[in-house]
Amino acid sequence: MKVSKMLLLTVVMTLLFASQAFAYDVQLLPFKDEENDYAKEPIYTLSALGIIDGYEDRTYRPRNDLSREAFVKLLVVAAQAERATVGRVPADVAKDRWSALYISVAYERGWIASLLDSKEGNFQPSLTITRQEVAMLIGVSQLEAADEEVREQWLASEWKKERDARAFKDASTIDAAMQPYVYYATRLGIMEGDPTGFKPRTPLIRKQAAAVIYRLLDQRIAGQKVDFTGYYAIASYPAIGQVDKLSDVIYGWSHLQYDGAGSASLNTSATEFKIPGGYGEAIEAADKAGATKELMVFYAASNLKDFLKDQPARQAFTTSLLATLNNPAYSFTGVSIDFEGLKEAGSAADFVGFLKELKAQLGTLTLSVAVPPIHYYKGYDLGAIGKLADTVILMAYDFTHDVGMLPSAPLPLVNDTVRTALKSIPKDKLVLGISKQANQWITAPNGVTGTALKPSIADVEKRLAMPGVTQTWSMPFLLKKAEFKDARGSHVLYYEDSQSIEKKIWLAKYYGLKGVSLWHMGNYTASDWEIVGRHAS
Repeated sequence: MKVSKMLLLTVVMTLLFASQAFAYDVQLLPFKDEENDYAKEPIYTLSALGIIDGYEDRTYRPRNDLSREAFVKLLVVAAQAERATVGRVPADVAKDRWSALYISVAYERGWIASLLDSKEGNFQPSLTITRQEVAMLIGVSQLEAADEEVREQWLASEWKKERDARAFKDASTIDAAMQPYVYYATRLGIMEGDPTGFKPRTPLIRKQAAAVIYRLLDQRIAGQKVDFTGYYAIASYPAIGQVDKLSDVIYGWSHLQYDGAGSASLNTSATEFKIPGGYGEAIEAADKAGATKELMVFYAASNLKDFLKDQPARQAFTTSLLATLNNPAYSFTGVSIDFEGLKEAGSAADFVGFLKELKAQLGTLTLSVAVPPIHYYKGYDLGAIGKLADTVILMAYDFTHDVGMLPSAPLPLVNDTVRTALKSIPKDKLVLGISKQANQWITAPNGVTGTALKPSIADVEKRLAMPGVTQTWSMPFLLKKAEFKDARGSHVLYYEDSQSIEKKIWLAKYYGLKGVSLWHMGNYTASDWEIVGRHAS
């Protein structure tokens, strides 16, 4: 489950050394005009998801007014209701208008009916949107998703109870036709007033829009539970008591042994990936939890591409693997293939061919396959792998790069990797992989910054508890950032802590993924496991 180091320079990742900026098609630098208030995390979260955008000068302009069409776009994208073609639109919206695709969705669903001019049926898309119009759009869209009985009762009378309970001082100025929907938005906690009232006709500004959309998404996924897959590997025994929080356990106890032409086998007795003494306790823990049990097969040597072309070696390995999988001492329910480092597109067909052969011989045993971000590794045909495998585990991390101190798993890049994978893999097969790790850079007193270090989790936790460490919630990465100084120089450390882990779980919920995997269980702290338990199905 360890991802090999990325290529230094790629077509996708162009490094502009002069400005220390990264040319990913995602927001990897903070906005120049960010404001440290209630909207900061919503803005950066939605930016990471690609729901909101800044401007070319790297500003967000949080206090600018928002147009009707701009908010409709936010609402449609947040609902994941985009489509490829423009459908019916209001009379004054041309089908080639930048926002026509989003307006057509809202129009056909009836979300903007209250905003249409009664005479001409015009939408006036460039008009500044007001708070009551935003609340109405939220209310209509959410009532559409509610049960018919709930919707009918609300529109008939229940909304009046919310109106009376809120008792906004300016309630009489809220448009009568919009009131049932405005109050549904307040009932959900997505829109609120203040002591002076609801301010229905006040324009909504950009940072308020981000906060509203974020609350909408948060409310939508709050009650969802997640299936967690834990990698029981390397030094994971201290976490054996956490297995009851998992739906699946993958045991990192083997690796491919490829000795050359025609010769390969499953190795379970050498390197850190081996069956440990007392393995039965780990097997028993999964059985008590009712979790599935897959054996992970790891390989990342440079001759992997040769093995995949070596038909006799492939068959010899599969025979060896099946002997272990079918050994009643382990009672494995499947196998997880973690073959890493296939950079060349020519390896994709060979890998798929191997997986097909393996799948055909597994019988009732399950097959999961770990895949890296394909921006860098072209030897993984995600579409074909998605059809063959029961589960695809997306290793959305190890983006670490020294230029600009890019850490392992910034949320914008994690999101980009998920969206790319979802183009080829059904969401009910895709698992978001999280790697519990830290990346540390030291700038010596002479001003020279060294290459990234990967300190142990125990050392990071000790350091964070020491005095003199400044800790922040780093944007736009949405990771813990720690800074401190000692005799070696100035230190910058990015850490996958409980808060960032929970944000990635949130991302998996947003996309409705099959689940989340945790590499590796021994690295996760007590507070991490508390988060996992809170979200586990």
